[in-house]
Amino acid sequence: MFILASDYDGTLNRGGISPEVRARIAEFRAAGNLFGIVTGRDYWMYETVEEHDLQIDFILAMNGAMLVATDGEDAGKILHFERQKNDGCLRGIVEHVGLNYGYEVSTVYCRDRVTFHAAYPDGLLREDGTVKWAPLNEADRIPLFTQMNTRCKTDEDARRCVAEINAAWGGTVNALQNGVCIDIPPAGIDKGEGVARYADRMGVPHENVFCAGDNMNDYAMVSRFHGLVVPNAVPELKAVSEGVFADIGEMIGFIMGRKK
Repeated sequence: MFILASDYDGTLNRGGISPEVRARIAEFRAAGNLFGIVTGRDYWMYETVEEHDLQIDFILAMNGAMLVATDGEDAGKILHFERQKNDGCLRGIVEHVGLNYGYEVSTVYCRDRVTFHAAYPDGLLREDGTVKWAPLNEADRIPLFTQMNTRCKTDEDARRCVAEINAAWGGTVNALQNGVCIDIPPAGIDKGEGVARYADRMGVPHENVFCAGDNMNDYAMVSRFHGLVVPNAVPELKAVSEGVFADIGEMIGFIMGRKK
């Protein structure tokens, strides 16, 4: 049995998912293998999978911090999610990102998301009365989180911001760059660790695990397992991969060819 764990945006979904790729995924699964998505998105990636009728075996959301079932009676069920204690890092990161880069920071615990902006310490309501940014002092009252998210104006800014967050709060969080976006799961959590735990859960040897990606938050899984990348992957991923492939369908052909 093999596992193919694929990033979603920019890897599996590149302006859509072709019928040919869907057919190769079905072939891969019919042969007794496992195919799933590993994404920086939160639990609601499951709705996207349902909406697009993707037949897959698992979702590892929030960079491996959450495992969601996608098949059978358990479809949509959260099988595991991380609970990281907020030791003051949430407010610190909100203030750092807001004051230095001008962006908001959202935090997710399981399914629930709250968003803050350091420039609006008293919070801000939308015209319809819903909360856009919560009051900053509420960040101190959130005891646990599963992932934070923010962004920067440029890739260079995001790279610098990631380094600053990890230098200041690396004992609690693990900031990961995804283009201009920044995902911040708990320390010790990344896509590679999430895939490793899933493989162990399913009894699949790590030497039978393949991971596909395109951006820096995929680095941990692409470098840890058999790494496969698409042509639009960043150079850092290409450097640690076993090859560049046109799409997921071509990767599946490569994997199943090894089995023979």
